[in-house]
Amino acid sequence: MRARQLAAFVSLCLLLMTWGWARAASPVSVWIALAESSTAHVEAAEALRAEVDRALPGRVEWRIATWTQFAASDREPAIVVAVGAAAYRGMLELAWRDSPPPLLAILVPRTTFERAADPARLRSGSQSAVFIDQPLGRHLDLIRLAMPDARRVGVLFGAESVAQIAALDKAARDKGLRIVGAEAESGRLYPALRQVLDEADILLALPDPAVFNNQTAGNILTAAYRRHVPLAGFSPSWAKAGALFALYSTPAQVGARGAEAVRAALAGRPLPPPQSSREFVVAVNADVARSLGLVLDERDLAEQMRQRERP
Repeated sequence: MRARQLAAFVSLCLLLMTWGWARAASPVSVWIALAESSTAHVEAAEALRAEVDRALPGRVEWRIATWTQFAASDREPAIVVAVGAAAYRGMLELAWRDSPPPLLAILVPRTTFERAADPARLRSGSQSAVFIDQPLGRHLDLIRLAMPDARRVGVLFGAESVAQIAALDKAARDKGLRIVGAEAESGRLYPALRQVLDEADILLALPDPAVFNNQTAGNILTAAYRRHVPLAGFSPSWAKAGALFALYSTPAQVGARGAEAVRAALAGRPLPPPQSSREFVVAVNADVARSLGLVLDERDLAEQMRQRERP
């Protein structure tokens, strides 16, 4: 009798262990909600997925679609990744049945994320971001390296970037620079631009769509060129269009950084604090540099900046 009981007990233990292993081995659901099916958003999503799959092969069941195709009534994921500002806002508004899963936003402007973020979820590590924009200090480091004689950095602030005035002022003072800024209110972009160009050694463009967009870019670059004030941009298109240089992270670099946060969440850890990508690119417009009498090597500039950021 006792032998039969012991055998039954051992069989039960083995069954429970097998069931536990099966549960642990079953893939977890991860949503990637795209703001749009653009090349940049898809590239970021694919880089994130590839990095996670490389580290956790077969561990994740992916669902990738534009954000409007998701609903809170679907099978609840282990984590939601929102790619782009519209997807971030859309995922925040889902009415979850219970508590919402961790939410990671990538390729979003810092100010957009911070305005909508839940402070309690930020503190608990259930909400975070990898920003599309660079740290302000990184922009200023590049200016100091590329134009060591420049001291006055012109900035046009719009509705989104105005919240960064104090932080940018402090970062500039720490690096021996001075911000020459003006708020480009609706209908006052070009008066503000003239005011800034009168004083600035270089114009720093921040990713604020109310100020720097397809309609304004050409006129801003032309005005700066006429005043012999070079422009520091935030995307490869700016360097191609006539900025002296541009500093940015590629969608793949942002996605790879996001993968680190996803792996943390899947391991049961809090999401890391909101941050920019560690990796970045410096693009120099050689023709503009030559016209200013400058010799700039974009790879050398990027390496010098990386050395400054290494602990």
